[in-house]
Amino acid sequence: MFYFGKETKGLPEDLLQKYIDRTIRIPMRPVLRSLNLSNSVCVITYEILRQINFDGLQEESEYFSNK
Repeated sequence: MFYFGKETKGLPEDLLQKYIDRTIRIPMRPVLRSLNLSNSVCVITYEILRQINFDGLQEESEYFSNK
């Protein structure tokens, strides 16, 4: 299970402390305030899929192979 915090505040401090050993952070430039939440979810989802070698995903959409 994954939890994503608000764009403005992140996750609550007590939740971070409780699961500190399972917490990850997306690196950003220091001048940036936050990432859009949907972009953050995309980054993490991609990394999860990359680490399992995209197992079970189609390489090409069936839509394009039928044309």
